[in-house]
Amino acid sequence: MEEHLPERPSWDCGKCGEAWPCAIAKVNLSIEYLGGRSALLLYLGIQHWEAFDDYTASGAIPADLHERFLGWVR
Repeated sequence: MEEHLPERPSWDCGKCGEAWPCAIAKVNLSIEYLGGRSALLLYLGIQHWEAFDDYTASGAIPADLHERFLGWVR
């Protein structure tokens, strides 16, 4: 499994350059947290908060930040 991790403070994937979590990161996270939806949401919530802090410092918060980090988890 290839690691697709975020680069800070941009929160783009360090492997493919897409906004993190990229499509591959979502697949990897779904596998890693299989059967642990609550744990996945907790992890992503923490990442969301960290990203929010980084984006606030830069003055540009993406409009889709919540959907990007948490909305894809079903």
